[in-house]
Amino acid sequence: MISISLVQLPAVTDEPVDHAEAQIRASGDADLIVLPEIWYPGYFAFDDYAAAAAQTPDLIERFAALAAELNSCLHIGSLIEQDSDDLYNTSILLGPDGIELGRYRKIHLFGYGSREQLLLASGEDVVVVNTPLGRLGLAVCYDLRFPELFRRMTEQGAHGFVVASAWPHPRVEAWTTLLRARALENQTFVVACNGVGPSGYEATLCGRSAIIDPWGTTVASLGDDPATITASVDLREVEHSRSRFPALADRQLLGEPDNDLVLRCDQGAVVRFSAKRLILAGYTGRDTEAVTAYIKKLETEGIAPPEEVPAYFVLGADRLTTANSIEVATAASCGEVEYALLIDDEGTWVAVASDHTDRALETLDIPASKQSCFKVLSEQVWRLSEIEDHWDELIFEAWNPADDPKPYQSGSVAALLAPSELLTLVERRFGGPMSGTVILSGTIAAASEFDFRSSFKVELRDPIAGRSLIADYSVINVLADDRQTNN
Repeated sequence: MISISLVQLPAVTDEPVDHAEAQIRASGDADLIVLPEIWYPGYFAFDDYAAAAAQTPDLIERFAALAAELNSCLHIGSLIEQDSDDLYNTSILLGPDGIELGRYRKIHLFGYGSREQLLLASGEDVVVVNTPLGRLGLAVCYDLRFPELFRRMTEQGAHGFVVASAWPHPRVEAWTTLLRARALENQTFVVACNGVGPSGYEATLCGRSAIIDPWGTTVASLGDDPATITASVDLREVEHSRSRFPALADRQLLGEPDNDLVLRCDQGAVVRFSAKRLILAGYTGRDTEAVTAYIKKLETEGIAPPEEVPAYFVLGADRLTTANSIEVATAASCGEVEYALLIDDEGTWVAVASDHTDRALETLDIPASKQSCFKVLSEQVWRLSEIEDHWDELIFEAWNPADDPKPYQSGSVAALLAPSELLTLVERRFGGPMSGTVILSGTIAAASEFDFRSSFKVELRDPIAGRSLIADYSVINVLADDRQTNN
């Protein structure tokens, strides 16, 4: 269980910074403390935005020290931030050590009776951050009306949304309805802190700060006066609700706005993975003598030996797909079973993969042969942390064609480098941020020579948990005619 305090500050008050600090201290020893949107200098104090932005670095420093003193995660609501010539409505989350965990610039700027769109620039990035309490997504006020933002945060692993707001009367019903909707449709906690009272600029903020659970039930809420409320929640309820009532698993995707991989975890929930770099590892067998012998065998077939072992090929991330068919421009292409590691900010996912390759081109130019074909991943993925303790028990198999009763490849993943070792080697070799990297592992021996068929199937089986990852796809030769086709 964690405790959350909502500090519902008045829209206008004397000495707002000192007042905010006093209310934070009065909230006790909560694990997470949340403030409203632009409580300094006040949301409707548009003429003061530029001057307020100059104070923001000092405010962040002051509240960072307070977070460390209280040993609490402190969401200091949103403040006006200046970057070059632009001003932003920026939400900031500090850790219990005072270190900044996340900074979100409001994407949806309000224009109805507001000068926000005229004065501020819109943010561009969806922000979900790891915290000592769990994985939290950040949003601000008007964002609540745009469900796609919250769905994207869910796909990035958010178990809670923290919303800073300056929501006015008379739209209080919209406020309460949208809070519950965002929680229900994403089966996620919503922690929303709103300002309250007259703003001095005709509008009055409606308060009603609230914590909503994944079932859409209000855990705690405030009225229309300045106040603070603290409640305990269990973020594990998110996975519990998604398991008991798997609405996210039943979601049908009607189209994607970009080329991100859309995957599914064990509970069926959608996982969106933004692939930025694809690295194919080769010659990764643990038996170094067998690897040497295999390289010599390939030399006799006209395939040049690698310059290093393991060998690495860097491809465009657009070569990755979870489709059930791929197009090739050769009659001599074939897949091979591998495991894939997909690294994000929260850890590493595992998929089964097929490194489909143009075998004719491979004798002339290995990198080109790799780049010429899509690499197929299973749509379903597992967290590496869930299987790492029995990794060597996992089994690879492949079938060529997909409906052949006899496996084309079959063997233990223990024949290849373990994921932890492969991750270390790749990071040492390529460096840079690893998040967004996809690594294919290399493969095991085949039961026969390359055979070019119209379909291919790969499986990674976990006999301990009794489950499998599978990718099954057809191969379409776009240059084939009646005389030349994959049989």
